[in-house]
Order: sequence, then structure tokens, then C-alpha cells
Amino acid sequence: MTTTSLSIALIVHFALFGGAVIGLVIGRRLPAHHLHSETRAVVSASMAVVGTMSALVISLLISSGSTSLKSRTGDVALLAGDIVRLDTLLRRYGPEAGPVRDALHLYATMKVEDLFPSDTRPNVDNPATLKMLDHVEDLILTLKPGDDRQRWLSTQALQLTVAVGDVQARLSQEDVNSLPLPFLGAVMLWLTVLFASFGLFAPRNVTVIIALFLCALAVSAAIKLVLDMDTPFEGRIQLSRPPIHISSDPMRHAIEVIRH
Repeated sequence: MTTTSLSIALIVHFALFGGAVIGLVIGRRLPAHHLHSETRAVVSASMAVVGTMSALVISLLISSGSTSLKSRTGDVALLAGDIVRLDTLLRRYGPEAGPVRDALHLYATMKVEDLFPSDTRPNVDNPATLKMLDHVEDLILTLKPGDDRQRWLSTQALQLTVAVGDVQARLSQEDVNSLPLPFLGAVMLWLTVLFASFGLFAPRNVTVIIALFLCALAVSAAIKLVLDMDTPFEGRIQLSRPPIHISSDPMRHAIEVIRH
């Protein structure tokens, strides 16, 4: 995303609170017969439909974001596990597999830098990292097993290399925002109309204004939560550090295992 989740959440907050303020202003200038109890009942019933629809959509978005976050977290853990298992097989193969282990260590280091950069955007499809994985596979193919044991280990190592490539491809496919911004704009429009209806019949005092402000803040916080779960890798960026992000600990642990 080119726009941070915090920026979008602030836009949502000001839009909702602005709608409530507009409702307060319009309600003050409407003729008295527009504010009768019958009118209030019709408006409240209409806005109940909008409110229910908005609440349902936001809950679905949170559920979808949570599923996406769990899937990507699981893929990172699976990738780290496959790298550790691959290193174990290569270590069991013998000293002939030393260059392969060195290349695997370099690949894991590059992958951590791609997924969890300190000051740039994640680069899940870094061509250099993909070539390094191909290089690991080529080095395994150059091994010359001397017995059935080494032959089995090299075969299993090749299969794990393919598995690592599969997980990497899945991470690339998942690195697409599942929440279209136009759809989010439609939800924001519904909520803005809803908040405007709140202000239309509300009394004009500080308590009401504070309540509407806090309610808009709560909704914008929910939107930020959805956006953070939808872009968990970007949580590592220093300029936009949301509380929800994928941990790099499994991959860093894999690097330490290979190093030792």
C-alpha cells in the first residue's frame, strides 16, 4: 500500500466525525416540523439498516484479515521449518555438502531482509533471492552420493528445496491486498451518513460531541486493525509500525541453526 493504515484510519475518523458535525449543524437549521418524533422514527429505522449492514461488513473484514494474517504467519513458520530440516539433511550428508549449506545460509539471510526490512517496503519477489534458491538446488544436484544413505539424503534435500520454493511462491501470491480501497470508501460513506443521522437529532452539548468523537475513533481503529492485518509484513517498516505484524523470529532462528 502506498498509503499507510494510520493515514487511512485518520481519514475515516475525520470523515465520520465530520459527518456527525454536519448533522449537528443541519439539525439546528431545519424547520421544527422536520424534527418531529415521526420523522425521527423513520430516520432511525432507515439508519438501523445502514448500521447493521456496516457492522456486518466490518466484522467480515476483520475475520478475513485475521485469516490472512494467520495464513501468512503459518507460511513464514513453515518456510523456516523447511530451511532447518534442509540444513539438517545437508549436515548429515557430510562435509561435501558444506558449500550447499553456505548457500542455504545466504538464501535464508536474504529472505529475512526481503520479508522484514528495517526501513523499506517488503520485497517478497526479490529476483536475487529466487536465483539464490535455484543456486542451492543446483549445488544439491552436483553432489555425488557415495552410497544409498547419501543418495537418500540428497533426494530428500531436493524435495525440501522444492517445498521451500512452493512456500515462497505462496507468500508471493498472498502479498496482494485483499481489501480494495473503493470498497473501503463505500463503507466509509455508509458510516458517514449514519453519523450524520446521529448528529441530526442529538442535543448540542459537549458531552454529545465527545461521545460522537470517541465513537468515530473506535470505528477508525477497527478499520486500521483490518488494514494492519491485511499488510502484516509492512508492520516492520519504521515509518509505519502498527502493532500487528508477522514476527521474524522463526526465520532468524533458522539462520542461527544453520550458522551453528
